[in-house]
Amino acid sequence: MQNLNPTLWRTCRMLAGLTRIKLLRQLHDHPGQNIATLADALGISRPYASQEMRRIQSRGLLRPTHRGASLVYHPCADPQVASAAPLLKAVQNALDSLPPRRDGEMAAIAAGLAHERRIAMVKALRQRPRTSAQLRAEIPMAPCSLYLHLHALIASGFARKDKKTISFKTPAHPLAKALVKLLDPGVSKSEPFSPFPAP
Repeated sequence: MQNLNPTLWRTCRMLAGLTRIKLLRQLHDHPGQNIATLADALGISRPYASQEMRRIQSRGLLRPTHRGASLVYHPCADPQVASAAPLLKAVQNALDSLPPRRDGEMAAIAAGLAHERRIAMVKALRQRPRTSAQLRAEIPMAPCSLYLHLHALIASGFARKDKKTISFKTPAHPLAKALVKLLDPGVSKSEPFSPFPAP
């Protein structure tokens, strides 16, 4: 992998997949596994496991190495990806401190920031609480889109609504805290918001 520069919302979209979280847990608990072993451990097909592993690797969270004729994987942050090290550390902290039955929480938190408009909304709400109308004035979108994005932020714990006012909050989860830090100016510079739909 060369010249990786994944945007934060796309990395969150990757982490929002529960199968990918389970693969990361499997490698966290037993590093150095190949695709066949990982697929068997999760009860999924090898092509599907390979596809999901490529998605994780594209975000800079894995390092593949050759062991004989086999390619094995280790959780290791790609130094070319600025966000990889803090995110991998947060994921590993969550995997250490929380049981497998709570892996879905990590996926749900990541889903909250898995769209560039939600990233923009969180950045705005971190400055001060806003109404729905104020958010739409700053981040152009249809009312139905605003409703869906706001629902996702509330469900993931990054926002709360009190009557007409929407405010920001940080969920008490290692991944959420790491993601919020990456939203600070100067940390995540590759996130300019575009009002046009993302591909």
